[in-house]
Amino acid sequence: MLQHESISFKVYELLKQEIVSNQLEPGARLIVSNISKRFGVSGIPVREALFRLEAEKLIILEHNKGFRVAEKPDAQDIYKWQQARLLIEPAIADIVLDNITASEIAYLRQLNIDMRTHEYGPHYEQYVYFINLNAEFHKQIVMASRNELIIEMYNTLNYGPQVGRFHENRGVPDLQLLCNEHDEIIDAIEARNADIYREKTTEHIILGFDRQISFGSAG
Repeated sequence: MLQHESISFKVYELLKQEIVSNQLEPGARLIVSNISKRFGVSGIPVREALFRLEAEKLIILEHNKGFRVAEKPDAQDIYKWQQARLLIEPAIADIVLDNITASEIAYLRQLNIDMRTHEYGPHYEQYVYFINLNAEFHKQIVMASRNELIIEMYNTLNYGPQVGRFHENRGVPDLQLLCNEHDEIIDAIEARNADIYREKTTEHIILGFDRQISFGSAG
């Protein structure tokens, strides 16, 4: 029986792990009563967890049918996320560099160190640490814009959980490349060089998603 504290979050994490690791296959129905019985909780935290997963596009709510596991993203989905991020992250160079503080830059460096020095395995529970830190890294840069509308727009992309499905059975094979690209972005921010920031951020987004597609093709 799960404890009352953070029940919804625990159900969310358990279901998310099952979706990403393919224990729950695309198209599988998610019935609230069945999940409640399985985890020994009421329907309220289960519904909260399901709506959170829906917001991350890991599951779909269909009218009169309920929830089902979403299909895995394909190369076209990856390309759409790439296009959306290219419209946001490089474009906010000037306002990020005008507003970001030394402590925020130091936090970005620490996040990248933590990412680079952690050990990862091929399964979700072994690489979720990377997924979370990588998402935090990019979110912190966008938040430095101090523009709520830009931040809200970025948050609606929710690409991190979906891209995480590409890592299953592979772990993080491009870790060092990715962290090196992060270092170049941080260096550009610290130097307050908007042109280099735009260049390095653009390269990072394109190369990162290209690697994701190649990993997907190899699976």
